[in-house]
Amino acid sequence: MASLTCAAPPAAPFVAAAKRSAAAAAPAAWQRQRPQQRQRQQQSGLSVIARAELEEIDPLTGEVIAGTALASEAGERVTTADGVTWAYRRVEPNPELHNPTQLPVLCLHGIGSCSYIYRNTMRLLGEAGHECIAVDWLGHGASDKPTSGFDYSADSFVAALEKFVAAIGWDKRPFVLMVHGYILGQFGLLYALENADNVAKLVILNTPLGLKTPLRPELAAYKNPVPFLRPKAGATFAADLFNAAGGPYAMQYRDAQAFQAPYDADPAASVAVAAIMDKVDFPQLLRRVDQGFESWRRPSLLLFGTSDQFIDLKTVFDWLDSKRTCMKLATGYEAKLGHAPQEDYPDAIHKPILKFVEEDQDD
Repeated sequence: MASLTCAAPPAAPFVAAAKRSAAAAAPAAWQRQRPQQRQRQQQSGLSVIARAELEEIDPLTGEVIAGTALASEAGERVTTADGVTWAYRRVEPNPELHNPTQLPVLCLHGIGSCSYIYRNTMRLLGEAGHECIAVDWLGHGASDKPTSGFDYSADSFVAALEKFVAAIGWDKRPFVLMVHGYILGQFGLLYALENADNVAKLVILNTPLGLKTPLRPELAAYKNPVPFLRPKAGATFAADLFNAAGGPYAMQYRDAQAFQAPYDADPAASVAVAAIMDKVDFPQLLRRVDQGFESWRRPSLLLFGTSDQFIDLKTVFDWLDSKRTCMKLATGYEAKLGHAPQEDYPDAIHKPILKFVEEDQDD
C-alpha cells in the first residue's frame, strides 16, 4: 500500500497517524515520489504540486483555481432529464493545436474514486489540443448520491451515463472512452458495448478483466460471508487510503485529501459504495464483460501498470486471447506504473494515449 506524504496539519485522526508514519519514513517516501515530481522540486525549490500545475495556480493565493481540471472538486454541473445532477471536469483544448475533427475524450473512474484521478491526464490532453471531460459517477465526488429511485446496479449506472452523455450533447458525437478501476470501470465497459456507435475508440487503464481476477481486499470485505466482518453501516469509506494503494509511489497529502473530501462531507457517499457492493455479483460482472467483448470491433488500447498490486497482468493476456485484434496492449512504458497509472506517472502514459487518440481509425 502506498504511503501518504503530508505537507499540511492533519484534520482527522487517520491523517495524524499517517503523518507520523510518513515522518518516520521520510527518506524512503522521498525516493518513492514520482520521478518527474522529484526532478521539478530539485530544480525549482517550490512545492511539487504548485510547480507541476503552475498554469492553474492563482499567483496571489497559491491555490488551485476553482473549476479547473486540477481543482480538488469538479467544477462543472449538468442536470439530466430525470433530475439528477452530475459533476464533471472539462478542459478546453489548446487553440493552437486543436483540430475540430479529432475525437473528444470522456474519462470514467472506478468505485471509491472520482474525476480528480484524471486531472493530469486531462491537462496533458488539453495542452495537446484535445477536448476532454472526466465525470464523477453518481454516488461519487460532487455528483448526486441518490437515496431513492436509483438502485446502484450495473444497468442503472449504464442508463444514467447514457443520460449524462445526452445532457452534455455527446450522444450524437463519436468520442474516445477511457475507463479505469474496479466495478465502475467495468460498468463503463458495459456502456461501451451498448453504445458502440458513440464509442469510436476505447482506452482501458488497469480495470479487472480476467475471469479469475479477485476483488481487491477493501471491496472483498463487503462480500464477507460473515456479516459482522463486513464494514459497519455508517462507517466512512477510507477513499484516501483506497486511492493511494496499489502502486509503487507515495501519494501527496493534498491529493489524498481530495479523494477523501466527498466521504467526509456526505455520509451518502459511503452508503453509495456499500450499495454498489451489495448489488454487484463480481464474477458475473467479469463474465458479462468478457462475453460482450468477444465481438467488439472498435480500436482499443489496454494500458496497464505492471506493478499493480491488485491485478495480475497475466489475467489481461489471458483475457485478450479470446478478443479481436482491434484490442492491443501497450508496452514499454518509460516508468514503473501501478494500479492507477494516470496517478502514478501521467507523463509516461501520455505518449501512447495521445498516439492512439490521434491515429487514423481503422473502420
